[in-house]
Amino acid sequence: MKLLLIALALLLSGCVATPVKHELPEAPEKLIKACPKLKEMPLDEERLTEFLKTVTQNYTTYYECAVKHDGLIEWYQIQKKIHDGVFNK
Repeated sequence: MKLLLIALALLLSGCVATPVKHELPEAPEKLIKACPKLKEMPLDEERLTEFLKTVTQNYTTYYECAVKHDGLIEWYQIQKKIHDGVFNK
């Protein structure tokens, strides 16, 4: 009986000491898509409305991209906490 307990303890300690490779999960697809390019300013256009329309579209594109970037950072930080909490005990 004692021999069985010693063998069991050795087998279990070997399992605990074996390193387990674990990677963070992949980020959601909509967070890692590249942001669209900003539109060029219409240099040949003389109307102020076209100029302002381009500026407005560029600001909208920029802020949509900033929200995606912030979401990716938040997702990564949450995943990192989960990963560190599980594998660094």
